[in-house]
Amino acid sequence: MNRIETFVAAAFAFAVSMLVISVDSIPSNFEELQGAAKNIPAFAASFAILAWIWHEHASWCRKYGLEDTRTIVLSCLLVFLVLVYIYPLRLMMQGLMGFLSQGWFPFDMDFEATWQVRFLFGFYAVGFLLLSLTFAGLFHHAAQKAAEIGLSDEETRIAKTEAIIWLSGASVCVLALLLCILVPSNWIGYTGFTYFLLFPQNFILREKVLKKVANKIIKPEGNNN
Repeated sequence: MNRIETFVAAAFAFAVSMLVISVDSIPSNFEELQGAAKNIPAFAASFAILAWIWHEHASWCRKYGLEDTRTIVLSCLLVFLVLVYIYPLRLMMQGLMGFLSQGWFPFDMDFEATWQVRFLFGFYAVGFLLLSLTFAGLFHHAAQKAAEIGLSDEETRIAKTEAIIWLSGASVCVLALLLCILVPSNWIGYTGFTYFLLFPQNFILREKVLKKVANKIIKPEGNNN
């Protein structure tokens, strides 16, 4: 692990500690314990997203091992975004679990006006958009440094393809942002499901594009050229 990867991993560990099931205090009775336990699904979903983001950055570090100024800036920006958006992430996951359970799982925030709901969805969309652009920047930077770190032509193409995949994820965030601003008030809650487009989008791009590029690196058996 280089210093950048170690720093980011430590920051993510701190971010996870901010997602603990019972934030304020240890439950003192069964009702409080039950209320805290109801936050487990939202905690699990938030934890899974954080783990995914951490894994993506760790994989990038292991592949390219850069520690120059641009890498430091982009990695610090990633940490900043995660720490700023940790509570909006938790609220979004609580909202999702509350919607799926028809209100059985709790939601920690009360809204007094429609614009406040739009703000939460918009705030989250901007955060995910910036995060996607940060990863796109990291992979684009790795592609630019291909000669310096000894990447082959195909490995460089993979780095560029990864940047495109993250840019496509950013386009989903832009769509979610536009929807939360433009849709009627009674449809705002459904705009969060826009992010589920990331699953088929990433699967198609990785299976049809990235995998095809990666397979070109593997030379046919017996081919020494």
